[in-house]
Amino acid sequence: MALTSPRFQPNAALAEVESNGKVLKIGSSGTPVHLVQMALLDLGYSLPVSTAKANYSPDGIYGEETRQAVKKFQKDSGTLKDDGVVGQKTIRELDRRFSAFQHRVRLHLRSIALTHVPFERSLSNAELVYAMYGIKIEFASGESIKLTPDQRALFDKVDQACKWDLNDGEINELQGIGSRAPANDILVFYVNTFADSNLLGCGGHAKNRPACTVAAHAGAWDTAHEVCHVLLTSSFNPVHISDQRNLMHPESRSSPTPPVLTDRQVKQIRNSPLCGAM
Repeated sequence: MALTSPRFQPNAALAEVESNGKVLKIGSSGTPVHLVQMALLDLGYSLPVSTAKANYSPDGIYGEETRQAVKKFQKDSGTLKDDGVVGQKTIRELDRRFSAFQHRVRLHLRSIALTHVPFERSLSNAELVYAMYGIKIEFASGESIKLTPDQRALFDKVDQACKWDLNDGEINELQGIGSRAPANDILVFYVNTFADSNLLGCGGHAKNRPACTVAAHAGAWDTAHEVCHVLLTSSFNPVHISDQRNLMHPESRSSPTPPVLTDRQVKQIRNSPLCGAM
């Protein structure tokens, strides 16, 4: 039987565990271990050592702490052998516990530019990242915005600097055109370019109008990154994460490997009014 949980199903290593081709144990590391640790945290198991570093937490290292948490989960299940190893039966039980999404975020895509990365790929990449934490990214609507000649001239290159709270300027004006979205959904605007060519996106928006702006030449993971800025809000610290494996690293990601979030980021996102319970 294949994995069905949105958290685990896309991960090839966990699929191999489910097919009895490998196990996770002391010495294992990487995203598969990180995802198991996140699941254990969500089930209420404590991992203070594995979550001690803010830049990559949980740490994806299968050490003694993780082994003991797995043993406790196995014992609590009443059906699993408590050997502290994540094998076929244990990953199947975790998969069963997280068989459905727990939260969702609805996105409305609004475009005034053709993007280098197809919209479908940017959306599917965002879906993949957030699904690892039980959060469903839901495509709510899409629209190609028809601009007047004056608007085309104004928005051809966005000169406004990115800032959190917008009440004037080009970005604020842009985010006010096109079809509106419900107050607890997020608008994603795609533009040609920013005056600062190094700027690939901006999570700033007007009060009570959640939105972000993404440049046409942005990378495949940058829509997910800017959406995360909106979800985390300006109150979250650090704004960016120095670990390149994290979605909120300040530089655009070219690796096909999905970036991850920290447990602190996930907690903040789930507490957002823009992230509703399923």
